[in-house]
Amino acid sequence: MFPRISKAIAFLLLAAACARIAAAQSPISDPRNFDASQFGDYVNVGPNWLFAAGDNPVWASHAFDDSGWKNILTDRPLSDYGIRDIPYAWYRVHIRLRPGTHGLMIGVAGLAGSYEVYANGLRLGGSGKMVGATLRAQHQLVTYGVPDSIIPASGEIVLAVRCAVNRGSSQGRGMSTPLFYGSVYLLSQGSAPIFTSYVAAHIAGVPVLLCGLALLASLIAFALYLALQSQLEYLAIAVYLLLSSMTAALLIWLNLYSFSFPVFYLSYVVLGVETFALIEFVRLVLHQPRTRPLLILEIVSSGVFLLFPLRNLGVVSPGVNLVVLFLPVLILKVVLPVLLFRASRKGNREAGLLMPAIFIGSFADYLSFVRDLLHYCFHDALLRFLPFSFNFGSYDVDWYRIGDFIFDIAILIFLVRRTVWIARERNRAEAELEAARMVQQMLIPDEIPTVPGFTLQSVYKPAGQVGGDFFQILPLPGGGVLMVIGDVSGKGMPAAMTVSLLVGTVRTLAHYTQSPGEILAAMNRRLLTRSCGGFTTCLVLRVDRDGKLTIANAGHLSPYLAGKELPLQNGLPLGVSADTSYIESTFQLAPSQQLTMLTDGIVEARDKRGVLFGFDRTAALSAQPAEAIAHAAEAFGQDDDITALTLARTA
Repeated sequence: MFPRISKAIAFLLLAAACARIAAAQSPISDPRNFDASQFGDYVNVGPNWLFAAGDNPVWASHAFDDSGWKNILTDRPLSDYGIRDIPYAWYRVHIRLRPGTHGLMIGVAGLAGSYEVYANGLRLGGSGKMVGATLRAQHQLVTYGVPDSIIPASGEIVLAVRCAVNRGSSQGRGMSTPLFYGSVYLLSQGSAPIFTSYVAAHIAGVPVLLCGLALLASLIAFALYLALQSQLEYLAIAVYLLLSSMTAALLIWLNLYSFSFPVFYLSYVVLGVETFALIEFVRLVLHQPRTRPLLILEIVSSGVFLLFPLRNLGVVSPGVNLVVLFLPVLILKVVLPVLLFRASRKGNREAGLLMPAIFIGSFADYLSFVRDLLHYCFHDALLRFLPFSFNFGSYDVDWYRIGDFIFDIAILIFLVRRTVWIARERNRAEAELEAARMVQQMLIPDEIPTVPGFTLQSVYKPAGQVGGDFFQILPLPGGGVLMVIGDVSGKGMPAAMTVSLLVGTVRTLAHYTQSPGEILAAMNRRLLTRSCGGFTTCLVLRVDRDGKLTIANAGHLSPYLAGKELPLQNGLPLGVSADTSYIESTFQLAPSQQLTMLTDGIVEARDKRGVLFGFDRTAALSAQPAEAIAHAAEAFGQDDDITALTLARTA
């Protein structure tokens, strides 16, 4: 991942295109007599040039005596000739054209630094300010016309290139080489536009494809995240893909428009954030916790991208850059494939889908590292055994581009698979929720039974489609009524099934005993043997014909009598302990008095500021009808299921 921009500095993309243009050319040995008499549409000038360090306007003249200039090969860096730390450099070549040549164009591409082009002493054009920039380059092919009037009848011209040398380079500060083999061409007037377009297409073609593909996948991932905000992996991969498209866009800008150090450094900042987003995506897909070692690896492997460009300024030596700065990223490129492989072995299909793409990216990093190490150790002859790019038609595509393309396709497949799975799970959950709602409707009484001597009211308002509250009102054969109210922890089908279990238990027990304590104890035993976890608060109350109240409580809210909370001896909630006993408390309900039973959805109602409805408001309203109590809590801000039961003894 990280050497992509570095390779741009070395002009690999441009060199691939230019190599094809110059394929028919053979190196010459004498830059004082470059034979272009058979020149047709194009010819590559070089690789031999006359060279001088320094700056003198006279050096542009065709009459200048350059016999003392050094003869160099432009396919080798200047440092091989012991030349470094120079602000200006001049290149000259004597060209012999066919007599009568006209419509000649000079093409310049792949040149580092600013430059000016001269033909027989006439300035044809240039690019950039002629002062040493930190890091500047022109990758795109730019053509300059040579006036027919300056080409003598003999056809001999002197081509000179004046260069303002970059202060920084991929080999360190002061090691820049301005001109490369394939940087200067002779073109005919008719072929110049064709070859200009050709070079532009081969520089930008693959990055444009990857930029568009990554941007498309990013937009899809963002849209899915907005629809499914609980899926943070969608957000992580959307950020990664957006940054990946930005990296490709910056590469296009650097190669086609302006290669400058600020944009170059920005590209590394984007790569650092991109790496962090990739780690987070893999972690979320694999459900890995963010452990301290992983967090350190995330921060270090992302942060080193801020240090890579410093090599070009000479702040970091190539050796330190190669070993110390590469090391965290190389470690990361082992960790990610290993995590994906282990998850795939455990049955994670998404890990198996992503593993090939991640592996190719990791392989590209290690191959690039080995190649750079060989170059650093002066074993360039071995590089041909470790090819980094391949020919696809007339395009050169390296391992990074192959990995990016496969990764983007894998992500699109991942998004489709994950979204289909989520849709199926939602449909299953909705079906389960509907089934739970139907179960609950059958368990919650639709009509309040008539009990002589008492007035009963009930209100049930679930917070969602399926609530955890339940109640039962069972008239007793000898007069009076048995009332049960409770709240099951959890929601959905599990809660509905627990309610079904408890309600069935209550209805069965009511035929054998009317003791609230015994009923709660039996409900507790049944819940312990059948429940899969969770607990239930519950209150059982028996009212005799004479108004005698017998109450047992399992962790539920105490009822209110005549506006005051009854003091009860509370037992543990149901489903917590098998050794729990439930003590009964007795009270007297006088004629015209009202008993109110509630669930915590009323007390815990919350307004927009987060203020609770609270016990004081609940107590003040407890003498009101059930509908009024429930409506007040709902209007305040319902946050949970609301259930209110009232029992009044008639005068």
